[in-house]
Amino acid sequence: MKVGVLASGDTAVRAAHSLAAHPPVEEVLVIGPARSRSFRVVPDATECDILVGSGPAAPGRARKLGVPLLWDGETSEEGVTVWGASPIGLALAMAAREPDPRIVAAAHPEFDEGSDHQVRFPDPVGSVKIADATFGGRRVALAHPPDRFAACLAVGSERMVTIVDDGAFMSGIALAAAIDAVDGGSPAAVWDRALPYLQAASAMGLVLADDR
Repeated sequence: MKVGVLASGDTAVRAAHSLAAHPPVEEVLVIGPARSRSFRVVPDATECDILVGSGPAAPGRARKLGVPLLWDGETSEEGVTVWGASPIGLALAMAAREPDPRIVAAAHPEFDEGSDHQVRFPDPVGSVKIADATFGGRRVALAHPPDRFAACLAVGSERMVTIVDDGAFMSGIALAAAIDAVDGGSPAAVWDRALPYLQAASAMGLVLADDR
């Protein structure tokens, strides 16, 4: 499989490096105009089986290029084959594996500071104020951590599952791991294919811990 990366910022670049080491990926290409010291830059997506991009402009670019997109946005759009590939999507994918999720939360340096109740994430994020929100039509609590670390939390009736890592690193892997959530071209959110998505995130370097 050849993956084309839409050069749209740090998250896409980080995703490219994670994908380059992922076994199903034959080659990572950067769709120009762009410069890259690590990957071959191509003028279009004719060689690509799938595209990876972040930000609101990515679906439109993918539609023009005519190749399905892995995206970190929260809803389905024309041309997007897997969406929600973000730290929030990670938390929702974790919750989708629990029989009775009671708390679903994510903390990231890019999120606004919350003003609602407190949620305790694992250290070094710790206890922070959260804002109740929705993502892809699902409820999730969002928080701004005190430093560069990000965290995902899903508390079910039987266990608590968490991920803590550098925020930028987590965002890149959250996007890249969507590659394993592709299923015959049928569009879906990452939490609809939670197991292969989380397995890919783990293989790419994120550590999922549980407390039964």
